[in-house]
Amino acid sequence: MSRRLISLILSFILILGIPFNALSEKSSKIRIILNEEVIELENNAFLNQDGKLMYPLRDIAEKLGHSITWNGNQNITLSNGNSNIQLNIGKSIIVLNQKEIDLKTNIIAVDDKTFVPLSFLSDALDLVVGWDAKTQSLRINQIKKNNEDYFQSYVGVNNELNNYMELLHKYENFNGSILIAKKGNIILDKGYGFADIDQNIKNKTQTRFAIGSVTKQFTAMAIMQLDEKQMLNIEDKISKYLPDFPNGDGITIHNLLTHTSGLVNYTELPEFYVLESEDPKVEDVLNLIKDKPLEFEPGTQFKYCNTGYALLSEIIEKVSGVTFEEYLHENIFRPLNMKDTGVCYGKNKEIHHATAYSGHLDLIPVDDEILLSQAYGAGNMYSTVEDLYRWDRALDTEQLVKKEGLDRIFKGYIDMQGMGDYGYGWLIRDTELGKEIFHTGGTLGFSANIARYIDEDLTVIALTNKSGYDTMSLAYTLASITLGKGYTTPEPIKEIEIKDKTLYDNYVGEYVIFPGFTITITAEEAKIYAMVTGQDKYEIFPESEESYFYKIVKAKITFVKGEDGKVTSLILDQNGQNLTGIKMK
Repeated sequence: MSRRLISLILSFILILGIPFNALSEKSSKIRIILNEEVIELENNAFLNQDGKLMYPLRDIAEKLGHSITWNGNQNITLSNGNSNIQLNIGKSIIVLNQKEIDLKTNIIAVDDKTFVPLSFLSDALDLVVGWDAKTQSLRINQIKKNNEDYFQSYVGVNNELNNYMELLHKYENFNGSILIAKKGNIILDKGYGFADIDQNIKNKTQTRFAIGSVTKQFTAMAIMQLDEKQMLNIEDKISKYLPDFPNGDGITIHNLLTHTSGLVNYTELPEFYVLESEDPKVEDVLNLIKDKPLEFEPGTQFKYCNTGYALLSEIIEKVSGVTFEEYLHENIFRPLNMKDTGVCYGKNKEIHHATAYSGHLDLIPVDDEILLSQAYGAGNMYSTVEDLYRWDRALDTEQLVKKEGLDRIFKGYIDMQGMGDYGYGWLIRDTELGKEIFHTGGTLGFSANIARYIDEDLTVIALTNKSGYDTMSLAYTLASITLGKGYTTPEPIKEIEIKDKTLYDNYVGEYVIFPGFTITITAEEAKIYAMVTGQDKYEIFPESEESYFYKIVKAKITFVKGEDGKVTSLILDQNGQNLTGIKMK
């Protein structure tokens, strides 16, 4: 079974997200959060006619200790001792320490006040910037200094790793952040692409991303801490803490941790995605499944189940007497100095910096709130690659739990049918690179992975603001590069021109992958489209006369001809799998 398939199983996957613009309600005033404090500006930020957010230069410059000098009517110099920035009203090109940077949007003056696009804050001032179009909120953070000893071992960017990631951004539209460390030395810690494409905001090493099911390892750690304090026992029946929960007398905490409970997975239910989210409660999602019969007897099978981890967060609250969010902050985030990690849409309505996207070569902003606000212990956290490295380092110590507890967390309890074993919030498997302990995560607009190659003392952390991204294969490839193994260099997909569009007529038809799952090919106005059962149709683009690729998702379709030259079938290549569809006569 492919690594990609495992990644999909471990993620919240919805093929199409909810379009962001459809849910956005623009307010008259932009809310500004600078270094976690809401601030008032003397001059309000505003959206220009192209939808670019323009920010008052003097307000942010003075708050961050920069001095401003006017050199004539149109020329401005910004300096703070470490940098010198020259900019001109009416132009998009600025000069930072003698290096030109194109902001893509012109700097303007309104009522004798200078306004700059968000790309100025990101590129020139090197700030971590997040724009939430739905709530009209702008979040700005200065880069924090990492004082821990293990951050002092940064040995500089590994050129081979960096070149690979640069090509991945260029050819496959990767947007995200990567941190790689080997034997205690950080060899790559860098952001790639955009946190917000429309606003030209760059991803940074401290950009916050939703991490989806990577949350599960934190939930599992919280349970293990409570077990160590004898506030609960892993083998307890969940009825001890949730007496009214159906089948609670037959399901243990261990079953919830290892996906062996038999409970229905609530994120697979269509009704979950239409729940009201004004005041979400874990009971709302549990009510969707509590009256449904078990899918199997607890402890007899493995089936990935987000319901189990939502229940675990409820048990944590019952036992500790505080909210799940408060428990994580006080017992994990604060002790590890994880200041950029938290619960999405929690007590203070904090969210990630990066805008959520769905797609592949073409990206569409999507609304992730309905999932992130109701994922609970199964996947409601945000973090950064640097904070997750703090977490990784702590897992080699007894700072959170004793060694006995760590050994239980990383023990394989259940065989996942050829995919390795599942521990407590982690997967454990043997690879050609040695033993790998990892977990992926995915939401409607984010993908994540933290992979630990134990035999090599190698950690790869990958976060991206793009749904369905194969972070599992990415981590494995980056580990292979680090260890001097072979890998495939990303290459551009080249679209060719089909001069004789009647070629498409031979492809039009219905192709059966298996009963109930078909791909319908149509041709309209000299373009060719593919429609999968239950989805909209999407244009596919020719790479050759027989092979076509999507831009909305990473997938290809190749048409197969018989001896008479007529098309008999197609092959769908997606997620490392080839599925054959037979053409109906």
